[in-house]
Amino acid sequence: MIVNRENRSLVFWLYSISFMVLCMVLIGGITRLTDSGLSMVDWKPIMGIIPPLNEAEWLSAFQKYQAFPEYKLINSNKGMDLTGFKAIFFWEYFHRLFGRLIGLVFIIPYIYFLIRKKIPKNFNRKLIIAFVLGGLQGLMGWYMVKSGLVNEPDVSHYRLAAHLSLAFIIIAYIYWIVLSLKFQNYRFVSLLKDKKVFFFGLLLCIQIVFGALVAGLDAGLTHNTFPKMGRVWVPESVFSFVNLDDYLHNKVAVQFIHRCFAWLLLFSGLVLFFKRKSLSDFMHQKARVMVFATLCLQFLLGVMTLLMYVPISIASMHQVVACILLLAYVRMIYFSSCQKII
Repeated sequence: MIVNRENRSLVFWLYSISFMVLCMVLIGGITRLTDSGLSMVDWKPIMGIIPPLNEAEWLSAFQKYQAFPEYKLINSNKGMDLTGFKAIFFWEYFHRLFGRLIGLVFIIPYIYFLIRKKIPKNFNRKLIIAFVLGGLQGLMGWYMVKSGLVNEPDVSHYRLAAHLSLAFIIIAYIYWIVLSLKFQNYRFVSLLKDKKVFFFGLLLCIQIVFGALVAGLDAGLTHNTFPKMGRVWVPESVFSFVNLDDYLHNKVAVQFIHRCFAWLLLFSGLVLFFKRKSLSDFMHQKARVMVFATLCLQFLLGVMTLLMYVPISIASMHQVVACILLLAYVRMIYFSSCQKII
């Protein structure tokens, strides 16, 4: 590993942002699992940082929430009071506040590094792209929330999948920049240099999207058995659909596809793991081991999430480890697509 002294502070900064994005994924998962995402019914990028500070402001926020479908169709029947509203408000507020904090942790050191001319040539544009992606993520979050404030008391699972996928793209992109800064003794050649690695990544991306669809539809609450779905391997309802949109609203079908890709990923990861000894590059070998170990943990967490009927703790870890698995894959594809020059 070759890390220039001038780049160490940059690497530490970007690692910090990556860790914060990982925490954001965890907080977002808890927000979703506690049904807290629709508790804040407006979006104020600047003033939204200030929560209700007294009883009158809390009552005003609660009254706004009572005008929307989630309260009218669900929580009013459960007898939600102001105390219950405060509980769900906390997670959504914390989720948005942490997002703003990530923005500050990015922009303030960035300006400092820019002024001090510590950003290496050709990296400034990459950092600007990362910042723009972060801004788009905030807009996507509000676009997702808006879908649950109209008629249905839940957000669109398509928008949820887009929101989560963008978060994964951001952390993967930042980690790629980190690797480029740390391992400057590697020169990029081609993403398709190892087709097996690329194919694994394709499967992983599809699986992440379907995992988000499962979360958005609460599809993990159906067929809580493993390895079969109930008493059968393939439920009949998997084949009952009119069009693609209808199919992707079918909770059983979406969970079935998620299960199928889990098996495909496990098999693909097993192939990569046992083929590692044929590689000459030690870092690539190590990266494959990391991917397979994380993949096995993720598979186990997925099974536990199903069998235990989606507990918040296990389901949240399942989402976080999916992000860690993606980072392990980014590391693997980096050393797969680059050639050591020193």
